[in-house]
Amino acid sequence: MAGASKGEGLGNQFLANIRECDAIAHVVRCFEDPNVVHVAGKVDPVSDIETIHTELALADLATLDRTYARYAKVAKTGGDKEAQRIVAVLDKVRPALDEARPARSVPLSKEEQAVLKPLFLMTSKPEMFIANLAEHGFENNPLLAQVEEYAKRHDSPVVPICAALEARSPTFRTRTSRSFSPTWE
Repeated sequence: MAGASKGEGLGNQFLANIRECDAIAHVVRCFEDPNVVHVAGKVDPVSDIETIHTELALADLATLDRTYARYAKVAKTGGDKEAQRIVAVLDKVRPALDEARPARSVPLSKEEQAVLKPLFLMTSKPEMFIANLAEHGFENNPLLAQVEEYAKRHDSPVVPICAALEARSPTFRTRTSRSFSPTWE
């Protein structure tokens, strides 16, 4: 959701929901269909993923900036060891976020991870990609191949699905008619 880090659209609500979860599942479109309009005018799942990654990194940078402002002065005076620890970890993570890389890409000790945990950084959460395919898009799909290559570089799994097939499944219809969150067998 482009602009979410600035609170555009449902940005603040979108980001608040992500902060509260334990992992992120990116559902990315990996099919062409002239009847299904894409907000950017073209289907490019890697660009869509990178847009979300950038927004999450920008939001995490804002969180780091607020936290840094709270602890930097006290840490510099040398009297507060906890403030010094927090600032040291923030200084370690910031370069990754500046490059739109996730906080999870920074090697941190368990103690350093504990320092970041109360910040609920979205880019520190594990992620996976759910590739939404056309009915015949499971083989020789260049869009899926792009997502798989991207995910491999980020040590993230990819789960290919076809929502159109799932929606026609009697099991899917029965389960979703009783709850708000669909489950697949």
